Amino acid sequence: MKTVYKIFFVTLMLMIVSCGNTENKKPSRKMRIPDDRLAAILTDTYLTAGIMDLFAMRDTWAQRDSIQNYIDVIESHGYTYEQFETTMRYYFMSKPRKLSRIYDRVTGNLLELETELMTQQSAVKPSEKNLWPGKPDYRLPEEFTRDPVWFDIPVDKPGEYILKADIRVFEDDKSLNPRVTVYFSYRDSAGEEKRDYWQEIFLVKDGQIHNIQIKHTLDTIPGARLRGWLLNHDNQSGKWEKHARISNIRIVHADDFAAQ
Repeated sequence: MKTVYKIFFVTLMLMIVSCGNTENKKPSRKMRIPDDRLAAILTDTYLTAGIMDLFAMRDTWAQRDSIQNYIDVIESHGYTYEQFETTMRYYFMSKPRKLSRIYDRVTGNLLELETELMTQQSAVKPSEKNLWPGKPDYRLPEEFTRDPVWFDIPVDKPGEYILKADIRVFEDDKSLNPRVTVYFSYRDSAGEEKRDYWQEIFLVKDGQIHNIQIKHTLDTIPGARLRGWLLNHDNQSGKWEKHARISNIRIVHADDFAAQ
């Protein structure tokens, strides 16, 4: 936490000093942000930087000037970016020890938040076993151009299985009939593969996040497997690519499912 924040803090200071003038005279009281409020602003700017690393947020605000996100944080505390820039430059150039103490206060705020979050998480006992074997999220076309996100999972427990995922397909996605296709696979007495398909979910190209949930029951079949594609599509020729996001993927047995 401390190392990451130091990097963020130094980067922020270099941006402010390089973008502004080099005057380091003491600002007027009107232009200087009080220490406690400055610490609160810096805490929130760090949290904002973390939130912007989430791919869903990057997609939403990709066309926005990144500095505007921090300006919004500053203004939410009742100050202007000019006041923030003036205060930070003054402390950085003329009062580095005082700035260091403010930095320690911000670090303390972040550690307190981290401790509170860890305490809350430890109080919640895991109530489900996620069978999903792949990555926690997928970004297309950044990671894969046309990948249908195939999966193949051994299942030996009869009963109902549930698949959940947040899927977002953008308007400019070029795949044909994007959909979620899932089935149980097993061998009959002759060794031939048999498939028991789940309800197929067709995805809308509207740029919105859709919470997908489908379920199906497996009978007592030795050696059965759960297979499918999270982002299946029809075959087509030519040059094309997908534009989609998948996250929060879970495959669980109903006995282990945590109702939300």
